[in-house]
Amino acid sequence: MNIQAYIPKGPLKEFVDSIHFIQGKESGTGVAFPRMHQVIIINLGTCFSTSDVYTSDAGAPVRETGSTVWINGKQDDSFLLGNPGDTAMYAIGLKLGMVPYFADLPAIETNNLALGAENWASCGIFELQEQLLECASVAAGFLLIENYLLNLLRGRDLADLERVKWLGRAMYTQTVGEICKSLGMTRKRLRSEAQHYFGGSVKNIQGIIRLNRTLTTIAAATTAASGQGRTAPEGNGSLSLLHEYFDQAHFIHDFKARTGITPLQYRRLCWQFSFIAQTPNFIALPR
Repeated sequence: MNIQAYIPKGPLKEFVDSIHFIQGKESGTGVAFPRMHQVIIINLGTCFSTSDVYTSDAGAPVRETGSTVWINGKQDDSFLLGNPGDTAMYAIGLKLGMVPYFADLPAIETNNLALGAENWASCGIFELQEQLLECASVAAGFLLIENYLLNLLRGRDLADLERVKWLGRAMYTQTVGEICKSLGMTRKRLRSEAQHYFGGSVKNIQGIIRLNRTLTTIAAATTAASGQGRTAPEGNGSLSLLHEYFDQAHFIHDFKARTGITPLQYRRLCWQFSFIAQTPNFIALPR
């Protein structure tokens, strides 16, 4: 598997967390768990498909992403991503609240498994894809993407940017009531604002943030324990994770509601697939 990362250092770093190039037969199929950041995919390989990860019906519908450029879609659903051929793609990880600055629609309208760029972008992004296909190196591809995104931002109204950035930070530490008071907003207006920029209510996005913290903590701890030669975990999560939950029962219930599995089952997956420490909300599975 070939994974290369680029972290923007100029003006783009306010909007984009990272850009990854991912290539390899073993990287195209796996389980995607709820994630904090929405991602723009520019596909250079074979087409992907999405389906319900927990269905037992072999005839269950599988949706092929006919678009070659898309937003990865609904943040709070787990789904199975499949690719029968060679995976090659650039993945642009947007920071919280930044979807509307790159897509010509509110973030909540991207909440499907995969929303093709024909619904939210100009033909320029497909021209970018053609340039990436002909690019001499991945590093040159990163620069092409950075220049394209910067040109998009030059035509955007950034008047609300500081408020959106503040709200993205506040979600980590403040309640809905505290945020409303700080911004001088009603709950109804805050909900509308959050749906536009973040794709859901503040409370729901906070739940996804909390889950991603949990996934990262479990994956890192399990990988570390495996490296030290410890035996496979048997407990249902670590009590150190409970500082953000009412009690252990609430922790397990919330985890299962969002991922479809228990913390123990996730830890066992981490034990089996050690690479998950680098991608805690995506488990690459053998075909």
